[in-house]
Amino acid sequence: MTPGRILFVGLLLLVGLLYVLNPGPDRFQEYIQEEAAEQAGRRGSTSFLNERLGRVAGELAGDAFDREDLYLASIYEADLNGRMPGGEWRYLGVAGWFFVLDSPLDEE
Repeated sequence: MTPGRILFVGLLLLVGLLYVLNPGPDRFQEYIQEEAAEQAGRRGSTSFLNERLGRVAGELAGDAFDREDLYLASIYEADLNGRMPGGEWRYLGVAGWFFVLDSPLDEE
């Protein structure tokens, strides 16, 4: 097999893997729940309260965020402030992971 064919097959496998691992809305909701519970834990609340806060935040955030499916990745975004500046959140979901693209906390 020539190096060009190996590279092409490898690229096809990578694209297929990214497509299969593109996180859906359910996985994003789980991620938001985990993040909310972690943030509550940093503020000194109990593990029971962390879990409850995470669950509530995940359910609310799952409804508040819009998903743009790019097949190999997804972008989740919400404007929690409405029309006022400073409430925009954007996340990139790729290969089962999430990365914060834009957050009102970044501006502080």
